[in-house]
Parts: sequence; C-alpha cells; structure tokens
Amino acid sequence: MTEPIRILIVEDLPTDVELAQREIRKILPDCRFVQVDHEEAFLEALRDFQPDLILSDYAMPRFDGMRALSLAIEHAPDIPFIVMTGSTKEETAVACMKAGAWDYVIKEHIKRLGPAVVSAIEQRNVRREKYRAEQALAESEELFRNLFQRHTAFKFIIDPDTGRIVDVNDAAVAFYGWSREEMRKLRIQDLNTLPEDEVRKRMEEVRNRRQAYFEFQHRRADGSIRDVQVFSSRIDVKGKAYLHSIVADITERKQLEAERERLMTAIQQLGEIIIITDTAGRILFVNQAFETVTGFSREEALGQTPRILKSGVQDETFYKQLWETITHGRRWQGRIVNRKKDGTLYTEAATITPVKTLSGKTTHYVAVKRDISEHLELEAKFQQAQKLEAIGRLAGGVAHDYNNMINVILGYAQMAMAETDTNSRLQEYLEQVMGAARRSAEITRQLLAFARKQTIQPEVISLNASIEKSLRMLQRLIGENIELAWLPGKAAGNVYLDAVQLEQVLANLCVNARDAILDVGKITIETDRMTIDEDYCKTHPEATQGDYAVLEVSDNGCGMSPDVLKRIFEPFFTTKEVGKGTGLGLASVYGIVRQNRGFINVYSEPGKGTTFRIYFPRREEPGQIVETNMVAPTKGKGERILVVEDEPMLMEVTREILKAAGYVVVTATRPEEALQIVSSDAIGFELLITDVVLPEMNGKELATRIQEHLPDIRILFMSGYTANAISHFGILDKNVDFIQKPFSIASLTAKVRSILDR
Repeated sequence: MTEPIRILIVEDLPTDVELAQREIRKILPDCRFVQVDHEEAFLEALRDFQPDLILSDYAMPRFDGMRALSLAIEHAPDIPFIVMTGSTKEETAVACMKAGAWDYVIKEHIKRLGPAVVSAIEQRNVRREKYRAEQALAESEELFRNLFQRHTAFKFIIDPDTGRIVDVNDAAVAFYGWSREEMRKLRIQDLNTLPEDEVRKRMEEVRNRRQAYFEFQHRRADGSIRDVQVFSSRIDVKGKAYLHSIVADITERKQLEAERERLMTAIQQLGEIIIITDTAGRILFVNQAFETVTGFSREEALGQTPRILKSGVQDETFYKQLWETITHGRRWQGRIVNRKKDGTLYTEAATITPVKTLSGKTTHYVAVKRDISEHLELEAKFQQAQKLEAIGRLAGGVAHDYNNMINVILGYAQMAMAETDTNSRLQEYLEQVMGAARRSAEITRQLLAFARKQTIQPEVISLNASIEKSLRMLQRLIGENIELAWLPGKAAGNVYLDAVQLEQVLANLCVNARDAILDVGKITIETDRMTIDEDYCKTHPEATQGDYAVLEVSDNGCGMSPDVLKRIFEPFFTTKEVGKGTGLGLASVYGIVRQNRGFINVYSEPGKGTTFRIYFPRREEPGQIVETNMVAPTKGKGERILVVEDEPMLMEVTREILKAAGYVVVTATRPEEALQIVSSDAIGFELLITDVVLPEMNGKELATRIQEHLPDIRILFMSGYTANAISHFGILDKNVDFIQKPFSIASLTAKVRSILDR
C-alpha cells in the first residue's frame, strides 16, 4: 500500500485552503494536508511533516510566498513548490518561476490546480529517478576509479614480456617518489633489488599460475630501500596478458617482527622470571630464567599451573586474595615463598598483570618475578648494621658522661685509701668501691669500643707476632681443660692496629668460646691472607675491596641458632644466666673491628661450634711488637700545671691527684677563664691538661691560643670519648698526647711525668 501524498499549504484564508484541498482531492483523493501561515510554523512543518509538495499563496499579511520559496529551496530543494495567487500579472508569474517555483496557478483558474499538483509530483519522481541513475553511474565510475587510482595500496599494471610499467596509481606515485610519467618509463626490474633474472622468473610464475605472492625489497626515487609485499595476478585484455600487482609497504611490519624477535630473545635472557598463563592459570610460556631459578624445564611447566611451585608457607587465604585480585582485572604485587624442583625454598617479588583486549576482556595473565632471597639476606645484614650504628651512637653518648663520674669515684676512692689504715674496715669498703668503679670503667670502655669512640694510637704491627705475645694470657683466661691451638699463616703480614685493642679482641673471642664449651674442648686461632673482590662485596655489604689479613677464632662448643646469630653484636644481648655476662664482649669486638676499617663474619650452627673471621686491611710497612704496659708513676718536681675541665667534680679530683703527686696546680672550668689566667700569670706553666670537649671552644683550639703566649708549654688532652678535634675516626693525630677517661692516679701521674721528662 502506497503512503498518502503529504501537501503543505501556506495560506492565511481558510476558504482558500478548503478550495485548494477540494480541487486536489478530485484527482488525488488520498492526501494529507497541513496548513501554516507564518515562517516559524513553515520551518517546523518542513522538518516534522516532511511534505511531498508545497502549495503557497503569493501574498499574505504575515508571510509571503517568495519568502516561503526561498526557505524551501534552502532546506528542501527537491520538493515541488507551486505558487497559488489571485494576481493575473505575468510579471509575478515570471518572477516566481525564476525564483525556483515549479508551477504557478491563478485562483481564477483553480481547476488547473489538481493537474498541476499531479504533474509536479510526476516531475519530481522523474527527476529523482534520473538523479539516482546519474548518482549510481557516478558512484560506479568513482568506485572503479578508486579501485585502481585512489586505493591506498600501491598498484601497478605491468607488461610481463618486458617488465615495463604500464600504469600506476596515485599511492604508488606518492610512495616511490617518481611522477606517473616517469614511472611509466621504468621497468619493474628498476625498482627491485633482486637480480633481473630473478625478477623475470617471478613475472613468468605469475603469467603461468595466474597469481602469486612475493616479498621483495624495492628501491625508491630517493635511493631508500623498503620492504614490500606483492600480490600479483594475470589479467587479459584483448588477448594481451598483463600483470596487476598490488604492493604494500611492510617495512614497519618487518621491523616489528625483528623487534618482536629481539624482544623474545631479551625475555628469554632476562634475569627476571616471565610466566604467561591463560585465564584458567595454565602455563603457556616460561622464559629461561624460570628454568634456571626453579629447576623445572619448559616442557615440564607448559600446561601445568603455578601450583607446581607451591611451598605451603602461604595459606589458602593468600592465594584466594591473589586470584580474586587478578580475576577482577587488577594488578597484584607482592612477595611469595615458592619451592624449587629440588625442594629448596626461595622468596620472589612478583607482579601479576591481566592482559586485556581493547574491550576490556581478560585473555591472559603475565607474571614477572624476581628471586630476592639473596637481596633479603643482604637487606637484613644492612638493617642490622644500621641498628648497631644507632645503638653505638647512643652508647657513646652515655659512656661520655658516665666516664666523668667514674673518674671522680676512682680518684677520691684511691686518695681515701692512701690515707686509710690498710687493716681497717674502711679500707675494705673502699676496695669494694674501687672494684665497682673499675668494673663500671670496663663497661664504659666496652661501650666506647662498640661505639667506635675509643681513642686509639695504632701502629703497623706484625699480626702473628702480636698474637703470639698474647697466647699465655689467653690460655690463663680459658683454663687448662681447653686446648688452645695456634696456626699462624705465613702470608698474614702486617696490620695497622692498636695493640691493646687486638688484645681486647682476642680476649673477648676466647672468653666467648670458652663459655660455649661445656667441659673440655678446643679453641683454634688461625691467621691467613685474603683478597676481597667486587663479587664478594656484593654479598657482604660491610666489606670493601682490597688485601686483608684474616684472624680466625673457632671453637667446637655448642654453637648458636640463627636467631641468636642475628643479635650477637648487640650491646647487652647475652644468652648467659643473669650475672654471668654483660653482653658487651662481642659488641666491643664488633666496634673495634669496624673502627679499624675491618669487617667480621660469623659462622655457627647448634652443636657444631662457632667461627669468627675478622678481616683487617694489610699494610706493607715493616711491623713491630708494641708493649702495652704503662710506665710506673713517679713524683712531680714542683712543675706548674694548668688544668681545664668543665665538670667541677672531675676538675677537683684531678687537682688533688696532681697536688698530692708534687705539682703546682691551677684550674679553670672555661676556656676564656684559662686564657685570662695565662695572660695575667707572670711565672708560666710547663703543662696544660685540658678536656677535649669544652664550652666556647674545643680543647685543641684552646691549646693553640695558649701556645701563642707559652710556645714551650706541653699539652695533654683528656676525654671520655673520641673527638674530631684531635683524632679522625678515633685514631689520634700524630704527636698528640692523650689520656682516656676514666683514668687512675697511677696512669695520670705516669702520663704527666713521661710528658714532662720527654
């Protein structure tokens, strides 16, 4: 059933509207009408009613036919437009037809309206059919023209007899860089990098097989070479065979293939493990690192799931959360403890990423994993070193202030004992005080050793000779029921050490070994030489490259568990019973070794004993044996000594000790006070004893200022901890006299006498 014809009437008089509808229905009874009388309604009807014909009055109060005609031509040029008017002027009709109206009907001759409408509708249909035919023909011609000339592929028509290029399309001209005329003068052999005979064989192959596919390299006008794919087919025109070749530039594809090949090679050679699975978790790809780390071959892994690595360390909740994360399209990152084929556990840092299509559908999962077991071990060592460093700073600060007070206790207790009857109860009490003070001094000495704040005076010494000198003392420490074996290595050589510190290290290690042996046993001291390289340093963060003398102390005692082994160098950590140890022995060993630019490793297992290996940098200078005994004290000869100490109690006890020893003592608590004393004193001083750390300025600066007034004055520095003013890394500057707090009466007076007699 055909749809009714839609007619839009532009008229303001209802009687004229009815008249027009009546006349049209006489010929076209099945019509639909819409009437408008102003511009807005007209445009709305064009859009919504979509009329097949427009019938418009020529003159209306609100809207005229010429305006309606203009709007119709602008918005719907293919809709027939008939002007209906009462005017009989010929000029009006001519103007309407020139403006684009299809017909012109005078109201006096209204009976012509019906036939005019039918004629306009038929004319419209004829025009549309003609237009459609013309469009179809143009489109057909454009289609066939585009198939060759405007196709994005490069097209050639080639004469296979000669290889001459008969025609090319626009894409080929643009790609190769010659004009169309220039390319028609070329042969296909001129473009191809293959020898001419090979090109002729390919053309003959197409002629015989009617079609073929090739990949070539073609040369362009600028001399550049591009990879191309060629699909060539035979076409016959009036008995003559031609080749129709469609060419595409595949240089980027070739580069991508090469890049993909390089990428696959890189993935295979990566140190990280790469695993690709489907959405069910079945393994589709593993790289070489997977095989190297896990021990499973590629063939053993493909088709399996990552559960073949499951260690049992993580519970099912862990794996459930992992699976929920990636199945919801999110990336998962974390650490997993897995099991190798041989049963060894290892820790890996893993990132598992869903691979999605453009629409967001997950097709695969890619896991990138790295074995971090060694890294975690190094990290733990580094954290332990940082922890010990922090504890050391705290210990050094505590020991500094503590030493001052111990010095006061020792000084006054010793002076009191000198004035007390040796058989009195008071003498016994004072001896107990002295014992406690010495024990406290030993604790602070060990704390300072751990903190690397001992002030030392190292010398180049023979390691073997210095150890041999200490063997008798060490045997007395460990007792007769334990064998002490000494195995010196001839290549051990010399080291730059404070001999007293070496004795401390040996004593602490041997006592520790003695306590690990339940009854009878053996302690072995060995020396050797070792060169530390870069690979060793990677797994031992405290080590640096170089040539080292190695001191090894081992025992066959009870050994230590891994948990104990992690903490043995922490101050106050001990596995001994309460009252049996302070936990400072090994801590001081650690500090001494690090202060002397060495490092220490420990190897121990429960029931298999313990071995401490200490590495000291070797020195090529000749070594010597350093005596560590203090020179016996002697009395003063009335020399004048200036003492500068900001701790009043320590200043007082120092003055009393020196006065009792026969010296004239002047004291000051501040550097400015000391400078005033020197500048106003007419006699002078033979010796300045000053604390290193003072308010206003340090002891070294004070000594320099005083030497400007008294060039010949001797200087003795004292301190409870190392200070950079007179040392570097705890090692005393050359030609500096120093006494460590807390000091005894004997050590102070002996030191003073040796300086003044020098």
